[in-house]
Amino acid sequence: GEGPCLSWHPTPPHPPPLCSGLPARRVCSYSRNVLNMAAGMKAQKTGLLELRTSADRWIRVLACLSEDTLSVRPGESASEPPHPSESPDSHGALNGDPGCLGSGSAVPDSITNVKRTVRVTKQEVGGLGISIKGGKENKMPILISKIFKGLAADQTEALYVGDAILSVNGHDLREATHDEAVQALKKTGKEVVLEVKYIKEMSAYFKNASPGASIPWDSPPSSPQKQGISNSPSHSAAELKEGKTIPLKVCQISRKQCPPDTENRYLEVISHDRRSSLFLRAKDPAMAQSWYNAIQSNANALIPRVKEDLKRMQGGSGCKDVKHIGWLTEQSSQGSEKPVLVIVTEKDLIFFHTLPESREAFNSPHHSHPLITTRLVHSGPGKSSPIMDSELTFALRSGTRQGVETHVFRVDSAKELSAWTRLLVDGCHSAAELIQEVTTACNWNGKECTLAVHIDKGFTLFSEEPGLSKTVLLQQPFEKLRMSSDDGVRMMFLDFGVPEAEIQLDLHSCPKTIVFIIHSFLSAKVKRLGLLA
Repeated sequence: GEGPCLSWHPTPPHPPPLCSGLPARRVCSYSRNVLNMAAGMKAQKTGLLELRTSADRWIRVLACLSEDTLSVRPGESASEPPHPSESPDSHGALNGDPGCLGSGSAVPDSITNVKRTVRVTKQEVGGLGISIKGGKENKMPILISKIFKGLAADQTEALYVGDAILSVNGHDLREATHDEAVQALKKTGKEVVLEVKYIKEMSAYFKNASPGASIPWDSPPSSPQKQGISNSPSHSAAELKEGKTIPLKVCQISRKQCPPDTENRYLEVISHDRRSSLFLRAKDPAMAQSWYNAIQSNANALIPRVKEDLKRMQGGSGCKDVKHIGWLTEQSSQGSEKPVLVIVTEKDLIFFHTLPESREAFNSPHHSHPLITTRLVHSGPGKSSPIMDSELTFALRSGTRQGVETHVFRVDSAKELSAWTRLLVDGCHSAAELIQEVTTACNWNGKECTLAVHIDKGFTLFSEEPGLSKTVLLQQPFEKLRMSSDDGVRMMFLDFGVPEAEIQLDLHSCPKTIVFIIHSFLSAKVKRLGLLA
């Protein structure tokens, strides 16, 4: 419905150890959970990831990938404090000038992210002998930033720079501001019981930072603005307890849908109806890419089944043959982005917000363009593109009744970019070979007639009166076409080098649709010659 009235005449790798460095009791617990999940789901990949449960909170989860689902389930004692946000240095020295720092010994790997209880006996002079940073206002846990040599905390030999203080004498500090934590520590008696958890990344910063430096940690991504799903990745208590499963059928897997991830550890999986999502974080870029590849591979393996489902759903003789289906991220000229589910059929490019699950939904797309009226205008970096990651974008232009529409899409990998580029170019050529001929009403030399453009026979102008035979007014092959142009409003100009010179045709509407079709036919003819069109 975007062009003038046209008539078409178609002629598994082994998973890594789950919990290296954790105490034996927890290793057994995670292993039982993984085995239970794997046994019931025929798991192809399992491992530990972190799940974002709110804007500033993550929990450790056991992820289990099967042929058609991705499931996560919190492990025993998997809760994590809020991940630190980039924020100004918060000074919290409790015991005067720093002096010499203690706790210089290496931290055992086995204590990382494990809750510990440490009893400290305050000294008459120097108190606990620690400095703290962080607080709720800085989106950070309360962290031990300094331990003074020879004082109470140092003498325990059980506290480390980078320890997050979860509670003091049973008073929860997880949501405490910096000042609240300072007051809670000051009010303690001689015996102080600290519940702590060591965060390795923090110690590396505190041991090397200069006074007043800012903390260069990656922030949890701000709430993603995505159509059809909640603006917050929060999960209910029941979901966190029982776990959560995302079907892989036509799910969207992305590593680019969040604010800049300086450590390249994020990935997100969103269900085909966009009602459910998992925002995950791996321990390093290699693990994140491994999970991304595995999830994408399993999702791709389900595409043939999805195509058959769509074919059955349409039913009847007029069903469209689905050639490909996948998610793209469309970029607007204002810089905003939105996810689009794109279905490529033998003749059309169809856009949906979610996977159509009924014949009516399939026949009511958000947008569509015939492939023969659409051309790929660039793939990879644009000539002057200000968009970050422009090397992973491609642009399409479609001729419509209202003029030319341009769509710019982003993908997550060079492999995807190459696949979509080839798919669209080949799809346009195949559609041209299938359709063969297009006709449209026009006016030539003041006479109403019909223009037929045939991929083999070229251009034919003819008139046809009711009850009378067709009268051919002009016929020219593609090989004679020297130049074509249009005014972008309603006139198209064809120059065949004949005595009548340039032929002017009034198409009664924007000529871009038929102009793009002529280009597609020419491109398909060049492709026949074995040349890249």
